[in-house]
Order: sequence, then C-alpha cells, then structure tokens
Amino acid sequence: MANLYPELNRLTSPASARRAPLKEVVAIRQRLLLDRVLSSLIEALPDYVLVLNQERQVVAVNSRLLQGFGFTDITTLLGKRIGEVFGCINADEGPDGCGTGIHCSVCGALMAILESQERNTQSCHECRITLKRDGGVALDLEVIANPATIDRIPLTLCIIRDISDQKRRSVLERVFFHDVINTAGGIHGLASLLADGRTIPPDKEAEYKGWMVHLSSRLIDEINHQRKLLAAEQGTFKPDLGLVEVGKLLQEVQALYSAHDIAAGRQLLLRESPSCSIISDGQILRRILGNLVKNALEATPAGGTVTLSATDDGDTLTFTVANPGVISPDVQLQIFQRSFTTKGGSGRGIGTYSVKLFGERYLKGKVAFSSCDPEGTVFTVTIPKQLH
Repeated sequence: MANLYPELNRLTSPASARRAPLKEVVAIRQRLLLDRVLSSLIEALPDYVLVLNQERQVVAVNSRLLQGFGFTDITTLLGKRIGEVFGCINADEGPDGCGTGIHCSVCGALMAILESQERNTQSCHECRITLKRDGGVALDLEVIANPATIDRIPLTLCIIRDISDQKRRSVLERVFFHDVINTAGGIHGLASLLADGRTIPPDKEAEYKGWMVHLSSRLIDEINHQRKLLAAEQGTFKPDLGLVEVGKLLQEVQALYSAHDIAAGRQLLLRESPSCSIISDGQILRRILGNLVKNALEATPAGGTVTLSATDDGDTLTFTVANPGVISPDVQLQIFQRSFTTKGGSGRGIGTYSVKLFGERYLKGKVAFSSCDPEGTVFTVTIPKQLH
C-alpha cells in the first residue's frame, strides 16, 4: 500500500536541482583552503561542519564529520549534498537527489540552508532524518546555516549538532514519566482507600483490588516497553517469539481500547479476524496495534468509528487499522519520524516511529499507510506468519 496520495504532488521542494560541475567544486575548495582562519575555525568547532556552495554541494567538511560517519577522506564527499553525505533514506527520491524530492519539502536542513542563502543571514531549524544504514537509524539534528564569503565566493557554513539524546530525554519526561506518574498515582489512590481503615463494601473492595492489579500490570508493561524501545534503537533488542492466536490478540486490543478514555463517544469495531496462529512476538504486536488504534481514535471525531481487522495472505498476515480522518500532506511526509508529532508541546511523537521500528526491523514486516478522501486513513502492518 502506497504511503503517498495524489494531493502530495503539490508539495514540491523549493530547492533548485542544478549542480555545479565537480571541477568547479574542486576549484572552490582549493581557494577555500587558502583561508587559514576559516579552515582552523571549521576544525575547532565541536559539531559537524559542512561548507556548501550556492548549489548546496559540499566543498569542505571538518574531521569530526569524517570520523563520525566513517569517511577516510573528503574526496568522496565533494559535490554531494547534506542528505547524500549523511545517508538520508530520501536522498535519492527526487529527480536530482537531495533537496529535490517530495520529502525534502519538510526537511529542516534544507529550510535552514535556503533561508540563509535567500536572506543572507543565519537560520536555524531542527531536522529529523532516518539513515539508510543499520536498519534505519533515526537522528534528530539542529542545523545552523550561516552565510559566508571567501575570495568573493558566496558560501554557506552549516553547523550540525546531534540532539537525538536530548529528544530522547524529552520523550521520557513528557510521555513515559507522565504515564508512569499517572498510573502510579492511580495505584496510590486505590491503596490509600484500602488502607485508611474505613469500612468498604466487599464488592467495592474487590473492585479496588482488581483495579490495583490492572494498573500495576500496566505500569510494569510501560516500563518494560521503554526498555525494549531503547534496546531496539541500539540494535540489541531480540523478539520474544511464541505462538500468537490472531483472533485472541485482536479481541484483547479491542477490549482494552474500547474501554479507554480516548474512545469516549467513538466506536472501535473488530471486523475480519482469521482463526489462525502465528510465530511472532505477541507483546510487541499488541503494542504496535495499540499505538495505531490509539492514534486512530484520537483522529476520529465524536460519533466516528475505527475499524480493526486482519487478513490471512498465505505466508504473511496483514493487520489493518482504519479511521475516517485524513492526514494532511505535510504530516504524511513526517509521520514515521521520531519526535515528530501533531500534538502540542515538545518531546512527544514516538508511537508511529516505534511501530515502524519494531514492525519492520524486528518483526521483519512492512508498515504502510494511505490517507485520502473519501476512504480516510488506513494503516497496515504485514508480517510473516513464522518469524525466525
């Protein structure tokens, strides 16, 4: 299923496709190297530094960038653009590489460079990038673009700082710790009611105890999932394989989220459910489907319906979560990027990113979506029936 619908065609990159010939890039580099002050400054900066010509091509980088990305020398980088240097998964999407594809229209690095060149002033943007290497490593970068003129040659000095750890901490503080504190608070409230010495009707006491077990299980599950997510990003996660009954799994997800606060005024409908079992990681599958269902319910207006289903494709199984809403084109382009969110505040936006990470890298499947009128938004997760 394609993740781009026709309306996205109007989102085109504002950047020029023109590239300077390599011999021109080399000539600019040779003149640049004569400026000892600039060369020393580039090397002294603690972040990644690239010097670009007016066509956004590399004419110089610092040794920190070479070391950080495993390059032995700069000769292989000359004439390339930032996305091609870093190995962005979208760098080859456009007709002339980095800066000319549809996804480039929402690239923070490109925005910073173009603004700096057009306004002749410093520009700073955050950039979320997924790399081709290591199964799709995600980086959060801060890109500062500065205009510079060397020997009457207009250049752009790009200083790039990796803020991935900062974003991870923000996610923990705003999402994980928020959920943990709320759940722990619920447990504490129930425990206080049971411990304050007041007479509680037997039926209420049993209900409170049941809720304590439920909330404590949810707390443990949330902590364990965050540990798994960290391991997944580091490449050390190993799926816990077992027999998963598909029908039972879907029923559990429907039961959990039908009773969730977020489902108030909305219906979560379970449709096709094949009576088969698969070999996979049941907990991760449950979390993947839960994230998609939760997002779908949030995007559905009161009175609307979210549908959950699965189809048997022979050697694979496809889970589907559909809602009547339509995702705007600019959001579609960033929906699987870590830290991107349509919600207010910083440090959110981990659900669809983790769905893609676990579903493709560790469950060896394919996560896709389509979003357009009148069909609405449909997410699919296709995984092998037997994961080895």
